[in-house]
Amino acid sequence: MEIDEKDILNLKYLSPKKESLRVSIIYLILSFIGMYLSYLFLYKNNKLETYNSVQFYNSLGFIIITDIIIYFSIYKRLNKIKDISSVLHKNMDKLSVAKKDLVDMEGKLNKEKTLSDSILKNSTLVIFTWDLEGRITSFNPYGEEITGYKEDELIGESWIDLFLQEEEKPKVENLIKYIKTGKSLKNSIGDIWTSKEGRILEFIWTDCPVYDENKNVVEIISFGTDITEQKNLVKKLKDLAYFDSMTGLPNKSMFKIEGERLIEEAKEKDIKLSLLSIDIDDFKQINDALGHDLGDELLIHISSVLEEFKGVDNYLYKLSEDEYAIILYDIKDHKDVQLKTERILQEIQKPWCINREEFIVSASVGIAIYPRDGSNFSQMTRSSNMAMQHMKNKGKNGYTFYENKMGKRILENAFMVNQIRKAIEKEQFSLHYQPIIDIESNTIYGAEALIRWFHPERGYIPPMDYIPLIEETGQIFDITSLVLQIGFKQKMIWNEKGYSNLKLSLNISSKSLVNRNINDEIEGLLKRYNIKPNEIILEITETSFMDNIDNSINVLTKLEKSGIGISLDDFGTGYSSLAQLKRLPVHNVKMDREFIRTMKRHSEEEVIVKSIIELAHTLGLKITAEGIETEEQKNILLEGRCDYGQGYYLSKPVEASSFEGILLNYKKVTSYE
Repeated sequence: MEIDEKDILNLKYLSPKKESLRVSIIYLILSFIGMYLSYLFLYKNNKLETYNSVQFYNSLGFIIITDIIIYFSIYKRLNKIKDISSVLHKNMDKLSVAKKDLVDMEGKLNKEKTLSDSILKNSTLVIFTWDLEGRITSFNPYGEEITGYKEDELIGESWIDLFLQEEEKPKVENLIKYIKTGKSLKNSIGDIWTSKEGRILEFIWTDCPVYDENKNVVEIISFGTDITEQKNLVKKLKDLAYFDSMTGLPNKSMFKIEGERLIEEAKEKDIKLSLLSIDIDDFKQINDALGHDLGDELLIHISSVLEEFKGVDNYLYKLSEDEYAIILYDIKDHKDVQLKTERILQEIQKPWCINREEFIVSASVGIAIYPRDGSNFSQMTRSSNMAMQHMKNKGKNGYTFYENKMGKRILENAFMVNQIRKAIEKEQFSLHYQPIIDIESNTIYGAEALIRWFHPERGYIPPMDYIPLIEETGQIFDITSLVLQIGFKQKMIWNEKGYSNLKLSLNISSKSLVNRNINDEIEGLLKRYNIKPNEIILEITETSFMDNIDNSINVLTKLEKSGIGISLDDFGTGYSSLAQLKRLPVHNVKMDREFIRTMKRHSEEEVIVKSIIELAHTLGLKITAEGIETEEQKNILLEGRCDYGQGYYLSKPVEASSFEGILLNYKKVTSYE
């Protein structure tokens, strides 16, 4: 039997009272019909016997007929109810299955909701949704934390107007157009936000469309990774490479880059410029008298004085501890430079007060004019430095323009070259050794060999007074051979005394790498003194090999393959920085002392130093910190997992005999086997 919707609806409205009444009425009607027929028959036929007989059959027929009618009436209704009940049972089974599926789905949805709520609550991403007008519809807790706004403050507000700077807003229009196409935008860099407190924030964004049931984009969900700290760290690392850490002024590296550019521009525009080399008179003595902290304050004061002369056409640089350079671009004439220089000296010479005491500082300035005194950056710096040195020799505290007669310095250099030649012949050069400490175990890992020249009349001559000269004249090759000979011989002596684990670190000039067969020389020394290659480390400075980087890398690679260790000295101060590091076969980098010098607990320098250590370890390199001068600095380096360290706090460079005493005090040498 077919069951249609009408049958089910009729059953829905079935009333037991009405159904019972219906059967009763049917029975009543049939009874009345039977009675009527009986009386009609009696009326037409008065025979009693016939009536009784008819009455019997009439009653019997009535009972049978009414029973049949009532049977079929009830049967039809009950049969329909049965069919409907069967259908309902089947539907109930389906509903039961559907209910179970719905319960399972509800559980999954609840689990997914709990998961998504947990992600939104605990994620370290900024996650928010917004409509196509830019109005915020939700904002997660981390977003609240980093921006300073609460979600209820943001709902309905335009994040474009609230967070973005004006120059950033046009980007969003293109973003919305792109998202409307149904595509996601991943790893979008560049959005700069401003927090409630005014802090600048930078993010990497992933933006995804949210659809309605008709597959129309109605919202956008954005996931933002805060890269503010990483950006700041990159900037700080760049600043350390190109700016003086104490004063913030451009350093020697930046001076070379910009100086070459400005001279090229002057050449193209056919204009003049002037280069001023400024040296603070007697700064070493002042620094020793006042102490390093007050000496630093003096340098900061002088830097601030000189910064007043910076401008559109004036450029200021800090080249070393007490030396500055100023480039005056597009000068009018000789007199113009003279007046500006006099003003600079007047400002420097103004009394400087510290601890209620007045100090007067002077400076010596050498001036070179382009193109008269040089056609390129190298010639200009040489001319201005010669003029500055001439001023210092004259008595300091003044300025002078470069003159050709200052070429007398060349004669002095020639005299120095001759003195160096005699010093090599008479064995006036020696090596002093500074311990390199394994910071974690506080044991001696190695020794850096540092050249010393003791002149019979002038006493100890600082290396910087002759190293640049011998590199220019080619005497660096003889000095390199001398350093290698003395160093290898001393290593053999230490090995015989039981210090074979001690690494010996030797400084090598880049010119020695590319202009001679140093591989054969070192191989011969290893055999002669019975030294293993892994006992020797060669140190090269980051800036020294830049002009011949490919040749330098080839030579260093051969040395490294033979077992010699290669260390990059003064890391972070040159042009190559991280870019060239990947090309060099180095095992160790030495963090320049400028990174350590001003480092104190909870300082920015501490964060930067620890980041550099982590970077070196990530690259699979060991790292050595130079210039450790305090226990606090050593402890910070220990916490940062710096591998090795050296500096005056640990030990100054000493003669070989004194170094052996240091070895005995430390009791043991780090094993590197």
